[in-house]
Amino acid sequence: MINKKYFHYVFVAIMAMSMTLVLSFVTTLASDGFSGQFVFVWLKATGVGFSIAFPVAVAVVPVARWAAEKLTTMY
Repeated sequence: MINKKYFHYVFVAIMAMSMTLVLSFVTTLASDGFSGQFVFVWLKATGVGFSIAFPVAVAVVPVARWAAEKLTTMY
């Protein structure tokens, strides 16, 4: 198991990987269709996308959480 102090990074990694898998699947399918190389191209796009998405998400999640807290109220 991973130490609880790394929760933020694990959470962000899971979210970034999930979103990257879905988005790269859709964009690869839209651009190439189901070709013989589909899985290879899709996984390559996922790797490139995740390498960008993870650091961006680490930086953006705290700001997004702060903004959402400021924009919402409890009634």
